[in-house]
Amino acid sequence: MDEIVCANTAFRYWRCPPQVRDLYPRLPSTEDGWRALSQAPFVTDVLKTPIITTTAPGGVNYHSGLRTTIHCEDASGVDSTLETTLGFRVTNPLATLFTMARFLSPMDLVLAMYEFCGWFSVFEPTAAVEAELRKAKDTAKNAAKEATTESLFDLDESQDEAPWKRVYARVKVKEPVKGPNGKKKSKEVTKLKGTSLWMRKPLVELHELHEYAKKMKSRKWGTKFYNATQMVTGIAASPLEVAGILLLSLPRFRGGAGFRNVYVNDLTPLTASAQSIAGQNVCYGDIVIVNPTIMKAGIVELQGEVIHGTGAVLDHDVKRMTALQTMGYDVFLVTHDMLNDADQLDAIVRSLCSRLELRYRNKTEAQKTAETELRANVMCNWLQIGC
Repeated sequence: MDEIVCANTAFRYWRCPPQVRDLYPRLPSTEDGWRALSQAPFVTDVLKTPIITTTAPGGVNYHSGLRTTIHCEDASGVDSTLETTLGFRVTNPLATLFTMARFLSPMDLVLAMYEFCGWFSVFEPTAAVEAELRKAKDTAKNAAKEATTESLFDLDESQDEAPWKRVYARVKVKEPVKGPNGKKKSKEVTKLKGTSLWMRKPLVELHELHEYAKKMKSRKWGTKFYNATQMVTGIAASPLEVAGILLLSLPRFRGGAGFRNVYVNDLTPLTASAQSIAGQNVCYGDIVIVNPTIMKAGIVELQGEVIHGTGAVLDHDVKRMTALQTMGYDVFLVTHDMLNDADQLDAIVRSLCSRLELRYRNKTEAQKTAETELRANVMCNWLQIGC
């Protein structure tokens, strides 16, 4: 395939874990026809159609159910693309985000940027791929044990394409068993189920994103791209964290709570006594909100089931939160449902303002409407971004 894959199609490629890509055969050549190419397993499972490619100015435009071409000279250069093992060239993550600007809503573009700059990716394998993954050496049990906040930042730095860590959730299922009298009955057991959340090193450094946005601002779609980057202020470890960041930090006219001095996954050294409780030297606070005037901080910990699970991992989180509280931090444990409820989120904001000695103000009707729209956009199905 001679064309350069870009935009939403390239986004789906970069979302796909390397160990999953390795399961697929190379794509056929476009000389065999685009219909044959569209039926290749990696296209039907991952890239989807229409396949979006970039051409140099003056090239032929195609718009059909199988392929779509766009003109973007900046995305077709050698520095902006790379060759894949599947037999096609793809735009690098930065160029991919830029070429997506013409296809996505402003907020979906922000979410895509947070994902590429973050420590996570969202990808759902097919049933056939799931079966192959179960045969892999790393078991679900081991992966679940590693799914603590600190372990998310402990990926192998020596490998550019190190296998990503999948996040597992504990689910209760009923299994048939034989009773003492030989009669069949069901027993509830806890099993581990692979989620669509994967942990990996960031594909784009945050400073690179902002520098690239300044460079591309004068290009077509550049202003939209630049404006989106201004809302990307931290390096998140899950979609729930991204939702929390935006709902708490965006200006009130955009639907956020308007907090300033917000830090994401901020590394916090622990005192000796706190270390004895947590069993570690440092902690990462999901969202840290600081009042620099009185030198006080509140920590918002987002409790997503697929990240923290239950049992040993939840016990680890409790110890970590207790350690932070002994150091004087106010720690707020916030769930998906709490973020998704306007009244509960308002109560959290009010409490944060009280603890940090910040002025709390009721939102106007226009601001409440903006918050409702923002919540709908950020508390979305991340699998649908770029579809």
